Amino acid sequence: MIVSDINGIGMDISALRCTFHIEKSLSETPNYSEIVLYNLSAQTENSIIKEGAKIILEAGYQNQQYGLIFSGDIVQPLRGKEDNTTYTLTLISQDGDLFYNKGIINASFRAGQTTRDILENMTKQSSNALELGQISENLSQTALPRGKALFGLTRDYFRQIAKSEQAAFYINHNKIEFVKAMDLPTNEVIKLNSKSGLIGMSEQTEEGIQATCLLNPLLDLNKMVSIDFSSIQRQKVDKENGVKNIEGFGIFKIIKLTHKGDTRGDEWYTEFTAVAQTGAVPVTGNCMR
Repeated sequence: MIVSDINGIGMDISALRCTFHIEKSLSETPNYSEIVLYNLSAQTENSIIKEGAKIILEAGYQNQQYGLIFSGDIVQPLRGKEDNTTYTLTLISQDGDLFYNKGIINASFRAGQTTRDILENMTKQSSNALELGQISENLSQTALPRGKALFGLTRDYFRQIAKSEQAAFYINHNKIEFVKAMDLPTNEVIKLNSKSGLIGMSEQTEEGIQATCLLNPLLDLNKMVSIDFSSIQRQKVDKENGVKNIEGFGIFKIIKLTHKGDTRGDEWYTEFTAVAQTGAVPVTGNCMR
């Protein structure tokens, strides 16, 4: 875990005990983390409280899956005490918080620009700018009939465009993602079963399925997972609507995700909600079949 100041100068505090609870969703609301650090030295604690601006958290299993699970802006540090010998510092952080809450756009766009052009230019010209991640290939190609001036919170204009395009706008790892339900993720499908970390039975829900597995940094928003139908507990029959079938080919797209762990305890899990991916089944890279 790295805590850095506004200039990017970081402090590695990975050796200390910490617990973490990270919530992500395929929605506009910023991804959230609550990280508790235990028994910091007075000097380190004061430095984080006064100068800590950003946090990067990597986790997983040594010599196996290991990688980034959260990066964001520190919103609030909270001192605490569990008992007479255990002192804590809780860091509340949000992914892209400065952009989301303070990013301002003051720019003009000429006639003829497409939705993609506008998204790219808004990202570049906003204050507290972030990188632009994935942009849907299925956006409208309609161009601006006349010039347009924008002034206000950049997120509000992203929200307007997302609504008009029936798309999802969200921030993940300090990148703005703009995707549509019809988009086929190009990343490799991650197969989950009892041998690869799946815990117990997955459960069918109104949204799709819910599952728990050992903490896996490869699992992230809009990523694809494969779970055998025999590992999914079906919903009870509905008196009015009957039995709801699980759609798709056993391939699901993650729309909500929680990582939680304790570096000195037993908790080390990833929980997620995913929806069925219908249509062509993506495999590795850009290939489909």
